Amino acid sequence: MPKLVTFIEKEFILNQVKKNASRIVVFGSGKSIDGTLKSFDKETLILSATAKAADSFKPWDPVSVFLSYQSQRVTFPGKVKKICGGELVIGLPENLIKAPQRKAVRVPPPKDLKLEFLLQNERIRIDCPESGEYSELQMPALSVGFDTGTIHSLLESFREKTSTMYSKSGIVMFNKGRKPETVEERLISDIGRTLLVPSTHSPLPSADPYPEGRIITQAMAEAFEGPSVFLEGSALERSRAEKTASGVVSELYCPILYYQYVVGYIYLMNDETRKTCLDYRAVDFSWEFSRILAYSLKANNYFRLDEEYAPNPYKPQVVDLSAGGCLLLMPKAAFKVKLKNGSVLDIAISRGDTGESVAMKGRVARRFDDKENDYYGVAFMNADQDALVELRKSLYADDSSRFACDEATLEL
Repeated sequence: MPKLVTFIEKEFILNQVKKNASRIVVFGSGKSIDGTLKSFDKETLILSATAKAADSFKPWDPVSVFLSYQSQRVTFPGKVKKICGGELVIGLPENLIKAPQRKAVRVPPPKDLKLEFLLQNERIRIDCPESGEYSELQMPALSVGFDTGTIHSLLESFREKTSTMYSKSGIVMFNKGRKPETVEERLISDIGRTLLVPSTHSPLPSADPYPEGRIITQAMAEAFEGPSVFLEGSALERSRAEKTASGVVSELYCPILYYQYVVGYIYLMNDETRKTCLDYRAVDFSWEFSRILAYSLKANNYFRLDEEYAPNPYKPQVVDLSAGGCLLLMPKAAFKVKLKNGSVLDIAISRGDTGESVAMKGRVARRFDDKENDYYGVAFMNADQDALVELRKSLYADDSSRFACDEATLEL
């Protein structure tokens, strides 16, 4: 992740760039300008350049600014406030970023650029609950030793391993006639993560140790049950008390995720015949098996595509774009499903109303959010060379390789 320049560093770096007349490069949509720093204050900087180059910019054009001091590259997004002769007045944000060395320089998207995408599951219609998260179907790294030759051998190896590790285990599949019934089934179906009950005498874990998010915490369970707990009490706590009375010591429910669909779950349980509390080793075990099973279901066409269904593409806001990837903004109110890292998108990029578009695939490399929006950093995958040429023409001045180069080799 890129690092922010501190307030003290910011003023010092800008003073040195001005004193040494260091080169600054400003990128707009399909244009760029070189210049030197004439002056700056807390809110703006004034760039001196040639009048011809400055005239290609307009007030309120979004831009990406790059500068350097002692080999430390710094970048920030801004907006052109004023053009006067060969001078550009650019808004200066509170935070500058130590350049993250991307494979291509990111620029603000052209005003008429349109980007749409479809997920890999768009033509799959499954009568199963949908969770709040979308995951790509990929074979996980194998560590447990399941037999992945066929689905039958996979299920047999699961039964053999669990018979010696847990008091009870099983696989429950959802379908049109079998919907989530218990509070535990409804909880994992809504959130799409593993419910680990280390002990029926204790609350759920308070934190999730997995970076990508893998288990349901106590706070998530309380949010799922909502205000009804104040009037009716917690259904999850009542269920836990009933299980304690019946001798259950610890249990786990791991959803089988087919993209965002919860098509079933893995159940593991220990009771008084094996008084061992389940822990994160059980989470890892069930998570690996559920991912292998989901991948195997896809490989064997267990859920068929609906070729006649024409899905509507998603239309996110493009924050910035490069020949190597983009940053997309998706309002939480309009896009209910969160895309997990690794999700693959079928992307179409077009300009204006020409009807022509550049098609490529992208993979979600990172995500973050604020109160209203989710942000996704997407890396383009194995893009066709002709598609990249067309994209560069839209983004960089004169389609020059200089303006599509690695940030690490950008001459400053």
